[in-house]
Amino acid sequence: MDLLSEIRHGFANLDQSGRMLPIEALPGSCPAWVFREGGIFGVAIELHADISLSEGFAGAHLRTVERLVEGQVRRFLRLESSTEWLRNEFGIICEHMVATGKGNESRQELIGDPLSWWERWRHLLGNALVNRSSYDTLAELLAIEKLVNQGLNFEWRGPFGGAVDIHTAAAGYEVKSTISRYDTRIHVSGQFQLALSSGKPLNLLHYRFEPSASGDSIDAVCKRLINAGVSKKLLEDALLRCGLETGCSARKESFNVLEALLFHVNADFPRITPDSFLAGVLPAGVVHVEYQVDLSGLTHQPF
Repeated sequence: MDLLSEIRHGFANLDQSGRMLPIEALPGSCPAWVFREGGIFGVAIELHADISLSEGFAGAHLRTVERLVEGQVRRFLRLESSTEWLRNEFGIICEHMVATGKGNESRQELIGDPLSWWERWRHLLGNALVNRSSYDTLAELLAIEKLVNQGLNFEWRGPFGGAVDIHTAAAGYEVKSTISRYDTRIHVSGQFQLALSSGKPLNLLHYRFEPSASGDSIDAVCKRLINAGVSKKLLEDALLRCGLETGCSARKESFNVLEALLFHVNADFPRITPDSFLAGVLPAGVVHVEYQVDLSGLTHQPF
């Protein structure tokens, strides 16, 4: 049985127990496995370096995992999917991943730099990928860090679908960000995002970033927050909801803050809320409102 057929046969016949089946079409010097684990299936190779990786696009995920094998904890690089109806097509990518190449060159390149292998597939697949920006989440973390340094307790609600990103006992904070040097417009999703809630004042924070090899990253800010006493589990749970689990390369992307401004969302701030409509009800047939606000000329202060 050739390599691709063996991978597809494993997908079709393994149960969901998590058992890994060695791929016999590969040489013993470059082993790989096909597996099923719950609703996830894919291929795996063993890593001996301490690499943490988690990258995803529409139908697949490349991640490192640790599993107990014969009483020993071993680290694996796995290409995974849960899209059953495309498992034969997914098998082609799996074949490319585990193939050894001439003189085992392909396997050595994969082990040495798995992210580069992933990036080549990312560019090839183009629009099928989800290329998540990291600076939006970075802005929220930097805002949290500022509040923590002021001795304030916070709730980070944005990743969990909250209308306002961050709450303290005294105020709410909606966080917007951009990597444009000159654009002063923000996008507002829904009629509730800039509405006052719980009787507390609402502030809007606007971060302007530029990419920089020496700037702040999500991982760097999280490390500082944990050192300041913020729960690591709280941060990781929120980042997971953002699609930024441990090992995701977007968490290492770094940016310099060009400016961070605070706007009080008061009666003078331009916005659309339920109060903008008669009796606080949207016109019949309108179910959602999205709009842009130009921040230029609005009263603000550094944050």
